[in-house]
Amino acid sequence: MSGWAPPPLPARWSAPARPAFVGRWAELSTLEEVWSAVLAGTRQVVFVGGEPGAGKSRLLAEVATTLHRHGATVLVGTCAAEFGPPYQPFGAPLGALMGLRADPRHDERLSTLAGRSPPEDTDAPSHEYRRTLYDAAVEAFCDVAGRRPLVLALEDLHWAGPSSLQLLSHLVERTADCPMLVLGTHRTTLPDRSGGLVRTVAQLHRLDGVRRLDLAGLAAEDIARYLVQEGHLSPREARSAATVLRDQTGGNPFFLRELWRDHTARGARTTPAREARRAPASVRDTILDRLERLSAPGRQTVELAAVIGEDVDVGTVLAAAEWSRATTLAGLDEAVAFGLLEPVPPGDDVLRFAHALSRQAVLELMPASRRLNLHAEVARAVESTAPASERRTRQLAFHYAQSQALGHAGQAVRYLTAAARSAARGLAHEDAAGWFEQASSLVDDGAERDRLALSAADSHLLAGDFARARALAEQVARGDGDTGERLRAAVTFEDASWRPGLPGHRSVHLLVDALAEIAPDPTDPRYVRGLASLGRALAFTGATEEAGALGRRAIGLARSQGDDDLLAHALQASLWNGLRPEDAPDKLARAGELSLLADRTGALGHLGPAAYYRGVISYLQGEPVALAQAHDDLTRMARATGQTFFDYMAGCMSYARQFVAGDFAAAHRTCGALQELGTSFGSDDTEGPCAVQSYMIRRESGQVAAVRTLITGEERPEDHWAPGLLALYTELELAGPAARLLTWLLDGHLVRHQDSAQWPCVLVYAVEAALFLEDAEAAGVLQPLLAEYAGSNIVAGQFVAVFGSADRYLGAVASLLGQPGAGDLLAAALDMDTRMGATVHQAHSLVAQVVHGRRTGANAPRLEELAGRARQLAEPLALRRVMRLLAEPAPPGPARSPGGLTCRETEVLRLLGEGLLNREIAQRLVISENTAANHVRSILAKTGSGNRTQAAMFAAAHGLLA
Repeated sequence: MSGWAPPPLPARWSAPARPAFVGRWAELSTLEEVWSAVLAGTRQVVFVGGEPGAGKSRLLAEVATTLHRHGATVLVGTCAAEFGPPYQPFGAPLGALMGLRADPRHDERLSTLAGRSPPEDTDAPSHEYRRTLYDAAVEAFCDVAGRRPLVLALEDLHWAGPSSLQLLSHLVERTADCPMLVLGTHRTTLPDRSGGLVRTVAQLHRLDGVRRLDLAGLAAEDIARYLVQEGHLSPREARSAATVLRDQTGGNPFFLRELWRDHTARGARTTPAREARRAPASVRDTILDRLERLSAPGRQTVELAAVIGEDVDVGTVLAAAEWSRATTLAGLDEAVAFGLLEPVPPGDDVLRFAHALSRQAVLELMPASRRLNLHAEVARAVESTAPASERRTRQLAFHYAQSQALGHAGQAVRYLTAAARSAARGLAHEDAAGWFEQASSLVDDGAERDRLALSAADSHLLAGDFARARALAEQVARGDGDTGERLRAAVTFEDASWRPGLPGHRSVHLLVDALAEIAPDPTDPRYVRGLASLGRALAFTGATEEAGALGRRAIGLARSQGDDDLLAHALQASLWNGLRPEDAPDKLARAGELSLLADRTGALGHLGPAAYYRGVISYLQGEPVALAQAHDDLTRMARATGQTFFDYMAGCMSYARQFVAGDFAAAHRTCGALQELGTSFGSDDTEGPCAVQSYMIRRESGQVAAVRTLITGEERPEDHWAPGLLALYTELELAGPAARLLTWLLDGHLVRHQDSAQWPCVLVYAVEAALFLEDAEAAGVLQPLLAEYAGSNIVAGQFVAVFGSADRYLGAVASLLGQPGAGDLLAAALDMDTRMGATVHQAHSLVAQVVHGRRTGANAPRLEELAGRARQLAEPLALRRVMRLLAEPAPPGPARSPGGLTCRETEVLRLLGEGLLNREIAQRLVISENTAANHVRSILAKTGSGNRTQAAMFAAAHGLLA
């Protein structure tokens, strides 16, 4: 560090051709305030936005130059409009920081991010992860800022790709106490406005020290000052012209400069105000006017320069030009004289367009056929003259891809593939995926096309775009290519399906077809991998037993081969083959083995599924210490790898721990973060799980009543997630609708949920409804299903809903049914909830004991003691649901209706009294006609009625008819 010197400022910032800088007083005042905060030791971020030509880069340059004069270190990076490096604009700043530490591994990571890694031909998996690279960047920037305040100037962020934006977010989030100013410019208007950047800025804007500045047009007084300084007009003339120019240009500094340049180039003696009718209507018209005044070699040279890029290497122009060396150089001089190109100091070997708008206008004015030819010429020139580098590879990939219609598809594929592999080695998965896809689209050979498409799918999978990964994988799996590639594609499709929790039927179909086409060789790693994936896919269809058998077989075959990666895949896949309480010990052993395997091999990616399942099982078994350890491992893995899927899973576990502790504010924030994370999974929807998580918070805090006006009670269960609708009816105490829907579920519709990950949630919602309705018949049906969870906690899905001890529900059901042992079950539940430190669950177990005590006639002091303990837990956390349940009067017992009728039978009896037939009753209550008939037979038996008329008379005699 002691021998390190910061790089000089960009030479273009001090070029003599730069026009006067005027205005922006409010913005400069804001930036002075921001810099004071940096000097006080905090990280500050300012995103400077505006339309093209609004003066964003000029403001950045002026501020950075001023701060540099006052002793700040300034590092500058820019984004390219076409085919820039994966981590642009961090390449140049990080490249300048190499050598800061006497740590070769640290420099290797910076080199990867800076795009300076040596070319490699291997595609072997790396055990490095994005967050490791990102942390190296953070450490390097903080090292410099620790010496003296740092300005990180990042230009044209609207062209930054996903990898760059992730690195930017990581840097901002982890440097709150670092004396650094991140100053970024970006366009805010279409077509250049970047949706990815907009989302990134919105997320970061919530952090301290992050601001947005959107530049408006210059005011008339600023334009007048410009005319005085640049055009040497008198103040009076300048004021007169400024108003007209403000109307013509909208105050856009670049357009203003170009209008003034044209005015002076014509040698006009009048002020611009008197030439208003001659002013061009747009930048494009301005550039067209200049191009038409150039000689033929001059115009064609400018067009060639535009195809090369914003920064124009003179050597490349000379190698690709159709004119002689002398004529081409004269054409460049002519372009400089007309203000289209500017020299980039200190040498004369690089020129630059005056503004990206100038280059864009030149490209738009060129015939498409000429652009194609020029891209091909530039590619040949670069290929023959430029030394090997990642930049050369990207240049050739871009230019050959642009000219592939001229027969250069082969070269385009070659260089696109090389660029994609380089991006993949640098963990820039999004860039790699896009370039692999582009290469695949240009290939005629089916086998090569499939290989490239699967490489793209793998990169999309690592980037978290599961929907796109599935689309590409299915395309290959359903094709007629190589059987091995089709099996690999089916495995990839399944891998992109289980992560967002999609049903496994399509994966099963693809895997079965692919496996049928290869020999069932137990020594073939492809076959074993396919079997393991098929087992997991079957689990996501509900075929738990078959899935478990395949999982065990795949693990055994993988062990026999001694392949750690294959064994890890088999262990991972087997973890998802259902998780009922009886499965927990075996799954815990596998998760533990997978954790050890991850530690031994350094493949941290294996730790994610292992830690998640250790966490789920720890919750099930009531082991809070093990749950915390698993959560720490999962969070560490997610942060290290940067894989959003495991960020999501870690967030679900965080939500569960916050919820059971009653920290609903934190749980609500986590829900919001999870919903945002879910949007990164392509088109996959995580709204359902987030909706359940949010509902669980709202019902405990008493906020569900706010939706009462939206509920009619007549909702069709087929149009909704019926268990959730039942939970809503129960919470809103809508007895009739709840009874109708509970009967509908028990009438053959509940079983369809039993093999889903959400089954525990479905079961609890049904039990809660039966307890609310005091429906002994329904409770009796549900009791054996609930008994499976005796002695454990209940959790649904990926910690979508956590309910605490199953013994609380078993005890409440036993109490309703008047069975012995209810008190013991409720006491065991309270012990479990207390051991877990689950305050919310403890409060509900105490409520359940109070309800049981009221039902069985417990003495008043004991009831008050239990209620008091529940209130002590509930009041500080505002557990309004607990307080409401405590306030309810003692239930009168399970048989509230005359004749011992259940709630559903009472409802059917009312309809009988109205004269409805069984078919009409079934339609009204949304049940089958057979179920309606069964209810009628039960009613006749319980009321001693010989027919429907006598039953109706019974209903009238007991006041059941309106």
